[in-house]
Amino acid sequence: MRLDHLFAAKARTLSFEFFPPKNDRSWMTLEDAIEQLAPLGPDFVSVTYGAGGGTRTKTREIIQHIHSKTAITAMAHLTCVNATKADLRSLLDEYATCGIAN
Repeated sequence: MRLDHLFAAKARTLSFEFFPPKNDRSWMTLEDAIEQLAPLGPDFVSVTYGAGGGTRTKTREIIQHIHSKTAITAMAHLTCVNATKADLRSLLDEYATCGIAN
């Protein structure tokens, strides 16, 4: 569900924010956290995007994982620092191709 529609339909929402893992062990911890939090019924989860764009690839991987492997709506953070318009358009196109609208 697109978040603008969600916010228009609900006065309150529940969400969780995740940070991209720095190593394989942290990736497994993140997957466990998502699995444990899913039964709480979050309306969406968000994944941060480093201030300088340093975690961009990991953010994309996590968003795609959540979108394809769970029923939870995923939202990707974006930052424009150190990114060109072409970079951002490319990233947004990647998300759209995967069916990610947030």
